[in-house]
Amino acid sequence: MKSIRVEAQNGTYDVMIGHGLLSHVGELVSERLKGRKALLVADDVTSRLYAYTVAASLKATGIDVATFAFPHGETSKSWSMVGDILSKAALENLTRSDFFVSLGGGVCGDITGFAAAVYLRGVPFVQIPTTLLAAVDASVGGKTGVDLAAGKNLAGSFHQPACVIFDPEVIKTLPKEQIDEGKAEIIKHAVLAGGRLYEIASSGALLDDIEEVVALNVEIKRNYIQADPYDTGCRQLLNFGHTIGHAIEKCSNYTVPHGQAVAMGMVAETKAFIKFYNEKSEILEIIQSLLEKNNIKFDIPYTAQELTQAASHDKKMASGKLNIIAPIGIGNCQLRSIPISRLEEYIESGV
Repeated sequence: MKSIRVEAQNGTYDVMIGHGLLSHVGELVSERLKGRKALLVADDVTSRLYAYTVAASLKATGIDVATFAFPHGETSKSWSMVGDILSKAALENLTRSDFFVSLGGGVCGDITGFAAAVYLRGVPFVQIPTTLLAAVDASVGGKTGVDLAAGKNLAGSFHQPACVIFDPEVIKTLPKEQIDEGKAEIIKHAVLAGGRLYEIASSGALLDDIEEVVALNVEIKRNYIQADPYDTGCRQLLNFGHTIGHAIEKCSNYTVPHGQAVAMGMVAETKAFIKFYNEKSEILEIIQSLLEKNNIKFDIPYTAQELTQAASHDKKMASGKLNIIAPIGIGNCQLRSIPISRLEEYIESGV
């Protein structure tokens, strides 16, 4: 088992990665939390696959477990679903000494974490990611929340998990499309940080050693979280591909999954950076090659006008400006800002 310590200003916790850990969740959680009651939240698909194993492990250590299942998909990332989770917690008489458990992908982690952040003004929660995407990204960092009609992730809070437990065995049940989503976020981290992860991504062998790859991603993300826990500075570099990516998701009514949209967004934002700033760089070809080697498509089916309208409520906008990521080279990305009045021009440069 690999264990990575995250020591952020707003929470310290361990990210544990190892084969077979789902059967040991109870032991790992009991070492870190004193609560004797848990609300286990999972979508309908994940619940059928893993809820029994996780609940049995928790019960074996004397923890009483209530379960809540919700329909899978981005449409469940809503105010009403968070309200249903809160109502279930109250019905089960969870107290401030008890905790929530998220068993699933990014949607589950976001709504469970948000519910935990506001239930009784804050209770602990445990992240058990069951997708590659959630393992390398969403489960670490404390970002929680819901989508609004105006855009993605526009309401939420920072609430760090009590611990994160990832069992690579879950990868075996994922369809190719979901694995590709995770690969896209891994490539994003490889571009940001370079080093060993970039070497692995360049080889096209991202799945040969899942424990190492996930650990490298968590370490990269940890460094940003510890330096900028509330996402006001350098942590925004992790949003590479997300401004246009989130717009793509919204334009598709969330039928284009997050990881696929980020892959498209990385290519578009790199094109936009090169053209917008008249740069001479090979970084676009490098990123496209990384995606191609890992069999990830990145063609965008929407116009600049459609994407601009969808991006008009991006949460990274402030004081009339939008922070963008400038990929100068592998391991060398910078934050820059553009006037919101030039947003369509920027997006048009990339699509």
